Amino acid sequence: MQEIENKRMPEYDVIVVGGGVAGVAAAVAASRNGAKTLLMEKTVILGGLATIGLINWYEPLCDGEGNQMVTGIAEELIKLSVKYGLESLPVKWGGEGKYPPRGERYATHFSPNIFALALIEYLEENGVSLRLDTLATYPDVEDGICKGILVETIGGREYFPAKMVVDATGDACICHRAGIPTELGDNYFSYITHEIDDKDAEKLAETGDFRITRKWKSAGSDMLGNGQPEGKTTMQVSTADDVTEYMVWGGKKVLNRLKSEDKNSREVVSIPAMPQFRKIRRIIGEIEFDGSEDGVAIENSVGTFGDFRKAGRHFQLPYASLYNRKVGNLFAAGRVISAKDDGWELTRVIPVAALSGEAAGTAAALCVKEKCGNHELDVKMLQKSLKEAGVKLK
Repeated sequence: MQEIENKRMPEYDVIVVGGGVAGVAAAVAASRNGAKTLLMEKTVILGGLATIGLINWYEPLCDGEGNQMVTGIAEELIKLSVKYGLESLPVKWGGEGKYPPRGERYATHFSPNIFALALIEYLEENGVSLRLDTLATYPDVEDGICKGILVETIGGREYFPAKMVVDATGDACICHRAGIPTELGDNYFSYITHEIDDKDAEKLAETGDFRITRKWKSAGSDMLGNGQPEGKTTMQVSTADDVTEYMVWGGKKVLNRLKSEDKNSREVVSIPAMPQFRKIRRIIGEIEFDGSEDGVAIENSVGTFGDFRKAGRHFQLPYASLYNRKVGNLFAAGRVISAKDDGWELTRVIPVAALSGEAAGTAAALCVKEKCGNHELDVKMLQKSLKEAGVKLK
């Protein structure tokens, strides 16, 4: 077999792996804090589940009782998601009032395609280097330090040296392969498409509400397990075979429904370009946030958030949920952070993913400046930087 040579690429202060909402937030935060930052994404479209995953609902930034909980880059991103496209923000939270909102919380529908395009502009404006079609395969770990990331590209195998790394992959593959302990999550079988039919087209012509073009059609289970296919247990995802089974099942389910319909009466606008798993793998960090911390003041808080399902709950995200000191220059962001049980449900959604991304990116940049590891960083320094950036901590 031919030996494959690794092409050495320029070094970065911070490399963020994964271009979903958490990764974008981490990269922007790191760059704003003076770090030379690269964001690498294995697909060619930014946004992850929010865009190519078709989950185009930006969950609430408020507590459901009129109080804003999530601020900072998470708020920048909700505004960006609707800057050039459709929105259903309540007027109280800055909506134009053209389309009726779904309730009064600080949340909105958005166009996944337009949001994905806007994210490219956002990264450029914030000085982040971007690399698409770049599959991160393995971290180069030596003596508890991730020295760089090995990737596969159309140009061959490449090696990117880094001072700090943020895993925002959605499946914690970098942390897992770096030797950090992880846990697999359970997933119901769900497959959501965006569709429009002839009645929807008439309604669109009548109302001008373009949200109609993004009507969700769900095969299988909702997030509570209602509709889980008979004979299917929840799935833990650790192999390509798992992903294939999940996506083939969903695609066949939709196709079988379509076969029974008048083919001239509807159109499937989009099918998911990634599996719509909610929980793949997460790290076991210095602290495991478990969702029992409602109303609890956390000394090392890096941001506040509510419960997207229920009003009146208040949480603080602990800094120590973003890392495991086993690898001193590696952070987690998004749905892979150290959150278990109901805490995983609370932290996997868009606003909290962006919140943890901003905290991880800021911390990574500060660690570069201070020449320290994740567990050695002065949390008060981190909190000061986050507060100056507009993040609500308490």
